Amino acid sequence: MKAWVIEGFGGVEKLRLSDVPEPAAAEGEVVVDVKMAGVNPVDRSTLSGRFDWIRPPFVTGAEFAGVISSVGAGVRGLSAGTRVLVNPKLFCGSCYYCLRGQESACLSNERMSRAPHIIGVSRQGGWRQKAEVPAMNILPIPEGLPTGEACTLGVDGATAWHLVKRSRPKPGEFVLVVGSTGGVGMFAVQIAKMYGCEVAAVVGSSEHAERLKKLGADHAINRNGQKVVEEVRRLTNNRGADVVLDPLGSATFEMSSSSLAPLGRYATCGTLTGTKAELSLLHLYSMQVEYIGSTTFSRADLSDALNAVARRKLIPQIDSKFRFDELPAAMRRLDEHGRFGKVLVELA
Repeated sequence: MKAWVIEGFGGVEKLRLSDVPEPAAAEGEVVVDVKMAGVNPVDRSTLSGRFDWIRPPFVTGAEFAGVISSVGAGVRGLSAGTRVLVNPKLFCGSCYYCLRGQESACLSNERMSRAPHIIGVSRQGGWRQKAEVPAMNILPIPEGLPTGEACTLGVDGATAWHLVKRSRPKPGEFVLVVGSTGGVGMFAVQIAKMYGCEVAAVVGSSEHAERLKKLGADHAINRNGQKVVEEVRRLTNNRGADVVLDPLGSATFEMSSSSLAPLGRYATCGTLTGTKAELSLLHLYSMQVEYIGSTTFSRADLSDALNAVARRKLIPQIDSKFRFDELPAAMRRLDEHGRFGKVLVELA
């Protein structure tokens, strides 16, 4: 079978479409015929060599969906032919956090402070025609929901669901979403509206502003023509945002922090623009603000997001689809300005 193999660390030039052995389902596993895969910043990090325990050759790809082709010993309730979404979050199911339904904090992740414990990072991923997956990481796709739409939830949608939930939004609160045109940001806008919040999306163009408003954003702030902090103050009668959702990292931290209202909450799930930021303790205690980290998600988060899409409460936004042999081009699209939503790779 074919797989995109990381032969060395760097950019997409280090990917090779290669013949690899077909996987077999071990006890407690299933084999999935991959039909759709996403490309994500975490895949780029894997390719770049950020995770120094990975040794090429390696197959990444954290986000994928398909059809079960075989079932290993001990697996119950799953059968060949079932369309499924793969939960990339690896967890033990028996630690303090897993027993409380908080798999995002599972103690089996020995590198918790450094990296997510997910398929495509801690074990071979889904950028291949077939992938072996723990059965407890499988969710059947609801009937009628396209495989591509379900695939957008495997990383982006469920990450956004967990991020918004961690920020504890309340009906009527003002929520600012930074990076709103990315895969996580678009879902975050819609999920915050589901909580009954007033939502402002930071965008880079008037076209994106209109598209975000159609998804439910009450306001769109164009960072290229408006000063974000000043506009947030204007929209809130000089109070600020109750919640700021910012998956981008250090480049936007000061702006996001300065946008907070007294008792506001800043929540982040990413470091796309850097891992370091300067935190003012004076601002922290005098404004009584909170800084919240969020990573991956629980099984319940992914299931809830999947059901919300099936009920059309959430609408995935797909920027583009590429053929499997065009996966490097899909990775390049991930970094291009003007992208709006999810970049998918479709396997024949």
